[in-house]
Amino acid sequence: MKSLLMKSILVCAVLIMAAGLVSAQTFTKINPPPCDFSSQFYADNGINSSATVPPVSSPELDTEPDGRFGTFRQFGPPATGTQANWVADTPDCSPTDPTRRNFRILATTAGNSDDGNSPFSCFDGAPNPGSTGPGQFGPNASAACVNQPAANPPGQVPETLEFISIMAFLHSEAAFETQDSRTVGFINGGLDGVQTNPGESISVGTFEGQSVPSVNPRGIRMEDIIGNFEAYASVNQFPNGVFAGNPCAADMQTKLAPTTPCFSVADTKDSSGNTVSDVATPKLRQNWRFATNRNAMDGSDNNCINNTNSNCSHISDSPFGYFCDDLLGAWIITYFWFTQPPTTTVQPCHDVFAAIAAKNGKSPDGFPIILTAHELNDELEANGCGAEGQEAVNGTDGGAAWLICPAIPDPRNGAIASDAFLDAVTHNGLLDPFVSNNFACLQQTGKFCFESSVE
Repeated sequence: MKSLLMKSILVCAVLIMAAGLVSAQTFTKINPPPCDFSSQFYADNGINSSATVPPVSSPELDTEPDGRFGTFRQFGPPATGTQANWVADTPDCSPTDPTRRNFRILATTAGNSDDGNSPFSCFDGAPNPGSTGPGQFGPNASAACVNQPAANPPGQVPETLEFISIMAFLHSEAAFETQDSRTVGFINGGLDGVQTNPGESISVGTFEGQSVPSVNPRGIRMEDIIGNFEAYASVNQFPNGVFAGNPCAADMQTKLAPTTPCFSVADTKDSSGNTVSDVATPKLRQNWRFATNRNAMDGSDNNCINNTNSNCSHISDSPFGYFCDDLLGAWIITYFWFTQPPTTTVQPCHDVFAAIAAKNGKSPDGFPIILTAHELNDELEANGCGAEGQEAVNGTDGGAAWLICPAIPDPRNGAIASDAFLDAVTHNGLLDPFVSNNFACLQQTGKFCFESSVE
C-alpha cells in the first residue's frame, strides 16, 4: 500500500499537470496575488502571531502543527516535487499591501460557495438567476457557461467558484489573543506645530462594562466572528476499506450511526515527521464548500439586517460580512459526513443519494457530491442520511478546528499568478473541469472562461 505522502504526491502531480503553468501574463494586472499577513496584522485581528504578544510565549501560529505559510510547509502537500507552496517575494507583497509580509502564496485551493453569494459563477450577467432551464443563463452567456460538465448539465444550477489561500491551520483557541493593544494614527505637530491627533486604539481584552475577556472594543471575540463563516470538509469514511458512519472524536459523533468503526479527524505525520493536516486535499472526498456570507453588516449591500423587510427574506441575515469583519479571511471547519454507505438500500437515503448524484456527480467512493447548504441541511440531515460537527476548541480532537485561508476577493486580472498552482480534489483521477478550466483561464487571460463572450 502506498504511503499517504506518496498518495499526496500522485494527486498533486495530476493537479499541477492539469492546471498547467504559463510563462507570462500579458494582460493588465490590477489585482495583487495573495501573500501571508504580517504578524502585526494577525495581532490587530485577534490572532497571537508573535512571541512578544502575551500571554503565550510560543504562539501556535508560528509552530507546528498550525505552521503558517512563509515560515513552514514550503514543500510537500499540497505541492509536489520541486513545486513550492510559497515563495519569498518582496516586490509583490508588502509594497502593494502593507498588511502583508513578503511571502507570496502559490498553492491556490479551489472550492464552491454553498449559499449563492459568490459573484463568480455562470450567473454573472444572467437576467433570471433564480430560474431553471437553458434560458436561466441569459442571451449573453458563453458556451463555456451553458455547456456545463456532466455534473452540472444545462438546466441545472452551475457551480460557483471560490479560490482561497490556506495560510495556516488553527487547532486550539489558544491561538486567539486574550490581551493586546496598540495606538495607530498618532500625530504630534503639523505645519503650524498645533495639529495633533491622539490616534485610535486597536485592542483586544476586557473593557469597561464587559465581563467577557478576549473581545474587541465592540464586545465581540474574533473567535465568534470567525464562527459565522463555515468551511465544509468531507473526509474519507472508509478506514481500512470498511464504511464508518461516525468520526472517532467522541464529541462529534451522531446517534444516527454506530460509533465503531470510525473515521479519523486527527492530523497525521509523514515519513519526515511533518504534520499532514486531516483536511489536506488528498484526504478530502470533494472540494471545499464555503458559507461566505458576503454581507455588509450595515445593510449597505441591500442584505437583510432585520426581519421586517419581507422583500429580502431569501437573503442571509448574517450580522457579519466576510470582507467587512473577518479581515483575516478565516473560517471555522464544519465536518460533514454520511450516516449510510453509498450502496445503501435504506430509504429515504437511497433515493436522496441518487437524486443528488444525478445533479452533481459522485466522489470516487460513490457518495454524491454536495454543493449547497440545501442539499446538506434539507436533504441529507433532515432525512437522517448525513450529519455534521466541529472539532473541540481546546484541540483535544487532534485536527484543525479553524482555517486562516482568505478567499481571493477577485481572482481576475493578476490575482492568479503565472507560477501559482491549483490545489483541488480529483474525481476518479480527473479534475472537475469547471474548476480547472477556469483556473487556467484566470491564469492565462486574467478572466473567467465564461466571460470571454461578454467582454
